[in-house]
Amino acid sequence: MTLRIVTWNIRAGGGARVPRIAAALAEQAADVLVLTEYRDGPSGPPLRDALADLGYRWLTAHRPPPGRNGVLIASKRPIREHGPISSTLPEPWRLLHTSIGRVHLIGVYMPNLRAKIPYWEALIASLSQRTQTSAVAIGDFNTCRAFVDEPGSFDVTARFMDTVQEAGFRDLWRDRYPEGREFSWYSHRRNGFRIDHAFASPRIARRTADIGYVHTVREAGLSDHSMLRLDLR
Repeated sequence: MTLRIVTWNIRAGGGARVPRIAAALAEQAADVLVLTEYRDGPSGPPLRDALADLGYRWLTAHRPPPGRNGVLIASKRPIREHGPISSTLPEPWRLLHTSIGRVHLIGVYMPNLRAKIPYWEALIASLSQRTQTSAVAIGDFNTCRAFVDEPGSFDVTARFMDTVQEAGFRDLWRDRYPEGREFSWYSHRRNGFRIDHAFASPRIARRTADIGYVHTVREAGLSDHSMLRLDLR
């Protein structure tokens, strides 16, 4: 059996794009969705209803307050919701921990610049306790490696890309494509950045059947991010 996980930053909660976003998600036939930049405002209920119509019966109940961005995890399989990985973070709804069977799944949506440092620290502390389990952290990390995942060295927190691997977690896309260069988000200057990632424990890394970006949704203007699709055996 295969477990397909898709993560996508839907940009500002989706707004009027929700029907088209739902249609694009339906094409992916994912078992689990990790939607970032989710907002529990006017577009929240229509999006959740659309996901339910697609068969995603289990949705995380921990949601960002009005006007704030966070993570929504939707699943066609039963999930157990554990809540934020840390209650001490300024916006704890950005890092949500769930489990699907024996797989621990952390949905990630980090802030920008140095504001993401405490989120990285909390995430690595949590992952370090799960190295021997089946665990994956997936979403929009707003972080990338200099001159590899971005055109220059703009990201002042790029070191965390190495720190999380030192904690025992693998960058699944980079492992699959060591010399690859794809960007999941573009700035207004048209500079590309690979900032949407999946980091997994060794048990999950060994079960990776396929991983790749879906750029057509970004190219069609549905979001300024590409999807990241992960298939696990």
